[in-house]
Amino acid sequence: MGVVRKQSILSSLFTYMGFAVGAVNILILFPKYFEPSQSGLTRVLLDVALLFATACTLGSIPVTLKFYPFYNSYLPKKKNDLPFLTLLLCATGCLLFLLVVPPMKSFIIRKFGERSPLFVDYFDLIYPFTITLVFFSMLEAYAWSMKKTVLSNALKEFAFRVLTLLLIASFAFHWLDFNRFIHLYAWVYLLPCLILLFALIRSGNFPVNFSVSSVTRRLKGKIFAFGAFVFMGAILNIVARTNDTIILASQSPGGLKDAWIFNIAAYLVTVMEVPQRSLVSITTPFIAEAWRVRDMKKIDRLYKKTALNLLVAGLGIFGLVLLNIEDAIKFLGNEYAPLTLLVLTGGIAKLIDLGTGLNTQILLLSKYWKIDFVTNMLLVVLCIPLNYWLTKSYGIMGPAYGNLIALTTFNLIRFLYIWKLFKLQPFTDSNVKALFIGAFAFCIVYFIPGFENIYINVILKSALFMLLYGSGILYFKASADINELFALVRSKLHW
Repeated sequence: MGVVRKQSILSSLFTYMGFAVGAVNILILFPKYFEPSQSGLTRVLLDVALLFATACTLGSIPVTLKFYPFYNSYLPKKKNDLPFLTLLLCATGCLLFLLVVPPMKSFIIRKFGERSPLFVDYFDLIYPFTITLVFFSMLEAYAWSMKKTVLSNALKEFAFRVLTLLLIASFAFHWLDFNRFIHLYAWVYLLPCLILLFALIRSGNFPVNFSVSSVTRRLKGKIFAFGAFVFMGAILNIVARTNDTIILASQSPGGLKDAWIFNIAAYLVTVMEVPQRSLVSITTPFIAEAWRVRDMKKIDRLYKKTALNLLVAGLGIFGLVLLNIEDAIKFLGNEYAPLTLLVLTGGIAKLIDLGTGLNTQILLLSKYWKIDFVTNMLLVVLCIPLNYWLTKSYGIMGPAYGNLIALTTFNLIRFLYIWKLFKLQPFTDSNVKALFIGAFAFCIVYFIPGFENIYINVILKSALFMLLYGSGILYFKASADINELFALVRSKLHW
């Protein structure tokens, strides 16, 4: 785990820096300088672009992640035709997107025109947003496969938010009006895409070979079958992830305003995903290689360690967010009062997702990868009707309840499949130990009387919780990796 740990630390550092910048954007700058509907537009545009971008890749991303080790092992770099094949697929997907989506505009106007007219006004911005996302995602997959995850994560998690910050600052200083701001925002992935492309070409690991290689001829049947099924699974997965804000924008009484408030809660919960994002990008090629050589012990070790470390990190972040959410509402204003219940519900769902480990990657990269498609289909079948119906009944809380039900069912089914097929499961006594330590530290801090000053309150509560929680994790040795990392830091600092 040495390489995994080193890259995970660097990637997590950039990701947390990005989330810090994102927190300034979402919690301070957007509420200060924009109307809630304008802020909500930025989120809905991003979610719609993510949905279309996933469709435009035509399955090339999972194909790259699964089959790159074979191309890399059996072909010299200059003979590797996988980059050209995936580039061709993405270009074809973008062309189809430009042909198919314009006729859908009248349907979009009917669904969003009443509650979210601003989205209708700027609907055409999904075209540049989607296309730049497609090619960034393709290049990111190659960076992951080459174990060059630090740069790709820095660009995706940090650079994107810094560029957004610069655009907000330009709007705040009246250098841009809203119309120019939102048009530039739609191109925000272009610069990271160009930087990543330059880095991959310069490394010599991204050749564009137009001739069909022997590996492609031998594996074309498997590649097509895998790509087709996993492509549909990826579409279903991104629909499950983005449908909440889209449904709120079209069906909730508050429209884009409710979508924005929900987005703030989702962002606070998403901070729990930071270690997961880093570990997924770093661990995926190791899992792919382990499946290639049938190293079940390595897969089992990665499964258990990642599940435990994700749970430990998720509990710490969830505790911090939940302890300070009331102060956040005081800062933002009473119209953001739904944040408390939204964060509580979303945080529980995310803990369940984190605590079951990298089940997606283990299934996706195994010979049973079709299960990924089936379970993603089930997730969407659960999510969309639940979120739609519950939004009609409970407004802004509807998607939060729907996601909790759907994610719990989704992860339970994947856990049972992996247990039955491979005799693997991610839980140890340390997982239970971490849960008790987290709950104890939270309860102690929660029942301590607070201060009137929200800034002092946030600092003191956060510091006390982290002291209690961190000390408990180290003292009771809940995670061997965390104890080893702490020992390494102590030795470097000569404690």
